[in-house]
Amino acid sequence: MAAAFVFACVLAVQQPAQAPAPAPQAAETAPINVDDLPVSLGRIQRALAAPPAIKLREEHPVFRLEVFGRKPTIEDILGERFWLGPVPYGGMTHSDFLSMVTPKMAQPYAGFTGKYLLAETALTLFETWALKAAIKKFQGAKGEHDREAARKEVMEALAALDRAKHAAEDKAAGR
Repeated sequence: MAAAFVFACVLAVQQPAQAPAPAPQAAETAPINVDDLPVSLGRIQRALAAPPAIKLREEHPVFRLEVFGRKPTIEDILGERFWLGPVPYGGMTHSDFLSMVTPKMAQPYAGFTGKYLLAETALTLFETWALKAAIKKFQGAKGEHDREAARKEVMEALAALDRAKHAAEDKAAGR
């Protein structure tokens, strides 16, 4: 690839392109002698005539790299006695992030600390118990109300039957 670039440069020097008329301020240059160039045209032509060293079968070029040196060890990266001492601080946790971006008063139990937090927790538990007891009592009262209404309906039906029985007896007796 580099040989092709050099060859193109040499050809450009040997066959100068027809350039537009030079500006009147440009200084006139002397013609270039190819023999004075620090490159060998014969060597470039021989290199281009030889078959390529690598034949690319893909559209994408392949680059190779050779590194001279030794592979670093974990001690080279972290230090000689990396296993001793505290662990370096890592990334933040989700809890750290939330406590950083959430205002103090919007955090759970933010307004309560110490004994006030204990009192608030006890009050919340008492309110929960009282609410559940009230719901249970309401459901029981509803069932009791339904039973009382059914008992009243049965008593009215028995009274109506008793009245009808007395009316039938009176009619039969001719009264």
